[in-house]
Amino acid sequence: MTSRVGSRYFYSIILAVLLLTLTGCKSTPTPSPKPVNVTPAELSHLPTDATTQGLNIIDTQLSLGDRNLYLADNGNIKMLSTAQCQLDISAHRGDFRQPESSANAIVSALNDNFNSVEIDVMLLKDGTWVNHHDSQTGRATVYYTGERFKLNRMSFQAFSNLKLRDKQTNNLLDQRPIAAVEAFKTFAAYRHNNQQLNVEIKSDTNGQKLVELDNMLRKYIGLGGFYYSAADQEILYKLRGINPSVYLGFIQGGHPTSIEKLAADLRKGVKNDAYYLDNQQNLELAGRYGTKRYRSRYKDYTAKSSLTKLQKKLGSNSGLHLDIRSFMQHPRVSYRAHQLGMKIYTYSLNGTDYHQSQLLKLTTDQLPDGAIVDATPYKICQRLFNASAPQKRYHASSHVGRYITSLPQDADFDRFKEMLGYQTEGYYLSLTSGLKAIHSAAVNIVPNNIPTPLLEHGFPTITDEIIDNDTGETIILRLPSRQTN
Repeated sequence: MTSRVGSRYFYSIILAVLLLTLTGCKSTPTPSPKPVNVTPAELSHLPTDATTQGLNIIDTQLSLGDRNLYLADNGNIKMLSTAQCQLDISAHRGDFRQPESSANAIVSALNDNFNSVEIDVMLLKDGTWVNHHDSQTGRATVYYTGERFKLNRMSFQAFSNLKLRDKQTNNLLDQRPIAAVEAFKTFAAYRHNNQQLNVEIKSDTNGQKLVELDNMLRKYIGLGGFYYSAADQEILYKLRGINPSVYLGFIQGGHPTSIEKLAADLRKGVKNDAYYLDNQQNLELAGRYGTKRYRSRYKDYTAKSSLTKLQKKLGSNSGLHLDIRSFMQHPRVSYRAHQLGMKIYTYSLNGTDYHQSQLLKLTTDQLPDGAIVDATPYKICQRLFNASAPQKRYHASSHVGRYITSLPQDADFDRFKEMLGYQTEGYYLSLTSGLKAIHSAAVNIVPNNIPTPLLEHGFPTITDEIIDNDTGETIILRLPSRQTN
């Protein structure tokens, strides 16, 4: 009897456990599978970072594709192909829209299909290579106390306490500048095709530290994925002994007129303190010697004899990086350099608009081998080579698509989001002229058939305009009288 009761009790417990388990299974909702974004077949030809989801996205992308463009996941408009751009386009300090000395500046430039990305490296007091342009803090990077420090007197621990500055708002970000090794690793992780890293060396250092730098680049990026530039020939000469095959670019100083314009802008108060720090080396040089003295000390290497000496010192895989003003004054420098197996790159001290305006004056054969710019590849390629001219092979069906296809050739797709706000009004943003009407209405001029009476001497008479003095019917307004108590 006892055994039967025990067995019944045992089976009751088992049954209760099973019921609880089943109840628990029913009460726990089965998570629904995450929706899988399937790329429409019409957009399968687009790059992997293209947006493929959203309202009328197929029509939008095909409308952009008719202009050799596409909408990327980050909201930027990018070029489908840069094959028409017969120029090596280098991102000056990474993407100009991102904070300097940040990993984002490198990644964004790579994703925007720049041919190369230029970064600046210098040494701290403890011998650490870091990604930084200015010789002191205060402009792009700020110490938490607000004090300014020379980088060659900082340790890496102090450098790690710096904050980056947002370029658009000037606000400090909760991000720190990166060390050179972090920049190299970031570049290696995100580069594609034949993109290269242009490492501009800002510190005067010995061969041992240059060997250390070159070893890091070989380890993380590999030969062929990077090259060097510097304003110091001796630094480049040492690097040639360390790395016999790497490209070396010698940076010629800014043209005296460019320096004078910088100094004039500063005196007028047109620019702020950040502007001064950005061009500190050139401005202090001009201030110390005076612009006339700077002009007398300025060395030009565009002559054939100077290029020959430079080529003998740095080797055939080398080049001259020029202020665009110097390049425009010596248009045959490219021909001379090419005869020696050298390259010519241009940069500007007076802004990217001036740089582009000068390049626009040149024919394709006269262009330099490359340009170091603060602009997008789209803007350079479109302005110089019409690389995103509409083909008019696609007929859009949506409002956005029709707006895209209606835009003239000079539409600024770097400001695509902003431009969409004008689609109902029939306006767009031009690459050169700001806000413009898509279709300029023709002005109908009505001829005046009434002859103007002339006096004997030939001048027209002045006649008074006929004024209608009729005031019409009289209107009488009656106001209620005030009632007295």
